[in-house]
Amino acid sequence: MSGHDHNHGVSAESFSEGTAYALMMGIALNLVIVVVEIVAGYIAGSLGLLSDAVHNFTDMAALGLSWFAFEQARKPATAAKTFGYHRTGILTALINATVLVVITVWIFYEAYHRLLDPQPVGGLLVLVTATVALLANLLIVFFLRKRAGGDINIRSAVLHLLGDAAASAAVVISGIVIIATGWYPVDPLVSVLLGLAILWGAWRIIKETVEIFLEESPRAIDVDRVVEELMEEDGVKDIHDIHVWTIGSGIYALSCHVLVDDVKVSDSSRIARYLKKMLARDFDIHHSTLEMETVPCDVNGPYCDIQHQHNRPD
Repeated sequence: MSGHDHNHGVSAESFSEGTAYALMMGIALNLVIVVVEIVAGYIAGSLGLLSDAVHNFTDMAALGLSWFAFEQARKPATAAKTFGYHRTGILTALINATVLVVITVWIFYEAYHRLLDPQPVGGLLVLVTATVALLANLLIVFFLRKRAGGDINIRSAVLHLLGDAAASAAVVISGIVIIATGWYPVDPLVSVLLGLAILWGAWRIIKETVEIFLEESPRAIDVDRVVEELMEEDGVKDIHDIHVWTIGSGIYALSCHVLVDDVKVSDSSRIARYLKKMLARDFDIHHSTLEMETVPCDVNGPYCDIQHQHNRPD
């Protein structure tokens, strides 16, 4: 027999409408910052402002992906998409991060040429625009924290936005240096620093999304510990063919075979219910499928060894 838990944990229901509204407001305000910095950066000839605009765009995209994932999660699963649309946001994140890498390469290219041949930069416009961006980022942080409470998605977004505020502060300093000394190379130097920050964030997103598509075990879950805790339940004799993977952002799934004594079906169901509750409580795994069996399989260890079967058995 098998036990299956259909509760996905971070579903559309648990992702509150208040959180979605907070994300939309954050996206709108961040979009204003990005547009203003692009226009001002072009007028002032500031690569630093343009880089800060890209840096702000990364977090606007992250907020947008959180909202987009929320909207997709509300769609029901179908025969063709049995897990629903949770991975739509993961795919979008991968595409977004790849585009950011390309943009950052362009920033480095422009910075290199501007370091060799410094161009005049409107220091006052840089200072005013970056200051507005800094204050706007802090305003978004205040709004999100007040509106969405302790939601994990918002806490993550707040940390990114604080990084944006720090980046804007660096551009503010470059504007002050240009006004005070006329040393224009500080602008491309700041853009390089921001470009490195963008690359680091993009690399982390690419790495995480590729891990999800390769069905790697989630970083947040110690699979060995999961096996140990499953084995601690009375009546469980062995755990094997265990798989733990990520369906979507923060949504984990597990399947495994559970060897138990040859007991009544009702007793086996009781064990399965307890194990699923434990997985949800201790590991945040809300989508679990347990295959309860009484005859041991010929396996070595808890992990499945999948081989290509080139010949059909007789």
